[in-house]
Amino acid sequence: MIVKREFFIGFRDVDVNSKMKNSSILNLFQNIACIHSIEIGRKFKGMASTWILTGYKVDIKKRPVYGQIVTASTWVKEMKNILAVREFEIRDEEGNVMVTAISNWAHMSNNKLSKIPEGSEESYGLEPDVTNYDVSKLTKIQEPENFELEKSYNIDWNWIDVNHHLNNIYYMDIVDMVIPDDKKTEMCKSFEISYKKEVKYNEKIKVFYVEENNNCWIVVKSEDLSVVHTVIKLVY
Repeated sequence: MIVKREFFIGFRDVDVNSKMKNSSILNLFQNIACIHSIEIGRKFKGMASTWILTGYKVDIKKRPVYGQIVTASTWVKEMKNILAVREFEIRDEEGNVMVTAISNWAHMSNNKLSKIPEGSEESYGLEPDVTNYDVSKLTKIQEPENFELEKSYNIDWNWIDVNHHLNNIYYMDIVDMVIPDDKKTEMCKSFEISYKKEVKYNEKIKVFYVEENNNCWIVVKSEDLSVVHTVIKLVY
């Protein structure tokens, strides 16, 4: 089952160069994934089981721009044990691929990791032969040993989603707040995210940044540094 929808790239979706931001790309993916879930009858509230996003790999061939109408699509490639693999695409008006992504999701029931229920493959309509990647399980990003920069933030209420966690897309807004201006303007060709531990409302976080070989690593940790929340790599 491949779900497709057209999306308009609006003013809030783009940066100073009118190109689609990384956070906006993830927001589009989040919306099309929600459409897929709604179409098969899954809702946020009142369900014993849920999915937790554990990682993303996003490759950008050409960034959508302000005013463009693109077609986004998503499908579930694989389900095995507790892990599901979902892919995404963004295509332009002529059908050319602009952005691809692969993501890993862990199944949870009653707040514990649990095996994916029987019948889920049929419900989601798996597409095992449709893929842009030769891997299914993403490798966790290793955090660098040394950092150049540290900033602290309090998690605001407007970043919190229906799960009472910092929404996944806002990590990329945090990235934009710490990377140098030249990296914001240049914009990365791909990025990877390893989500490790959720962040909740009003928690204090520390964000670390380092640049190596023209690529950037960003690590989000708890205030006391005891918890690594997320590791992000930007490839230029």
